[in-house]
Amino acid sequence: MLSKVRNKRGFTLIELMIVVAIVGILAAIAIPAYLDYTVKAKMSEVTNAFDALAQAACEYHTSMGTFPNDVTTIAGIRNTFASVSTQYIDTANNGLNWTRTSADEGVFQATLANLSSAVDGYVLNLRIVYDDTNGYQKNWGGDVPLKFLPKK
Repeated sequence: MLSKVRNKRGFTLIELMIVVAIVGILAAIAIPAYLDYTVKAKMSEVTNAFDALAQAACEYHTSMGTFPNDVTTIAGIRNTFASVSTQYIDTANNGLNWTRTSADEGVFQATLANLSSAVDGYVLNLRIVYDDTNGYQKNWGGDVPLKFLPKK
């Protein structure tokens, strides 16, 4: 009976230390990746709102031959943004801005908020350019880190 108790052994200290080290390494990789994925998910809400605005601006350009001077005077674009508004745009900082740089080019711009310390306070731009050869082209920019910007 006593020999059976002596033969039962638990894990050695080195085995436990190896397991703790492996779990620590996995956590060090997984936690930052998870945080980046949550920011990217929230950014997709913002980019979807921008895409709806871009669609409204392009429809305006198609019918009028020019981009609007100001979105606050164009009910269709203003209402489009109101219907797809997002909590991740800093409304205290003038929210969303539109700048028409030429008859065939304009930029939507907004300051991000409530996403993560990784991107809060950064500015996201969506530049829309029209030319007869390529049609409407959208380019994302601003000072948001590249890993959080949409691919296209």
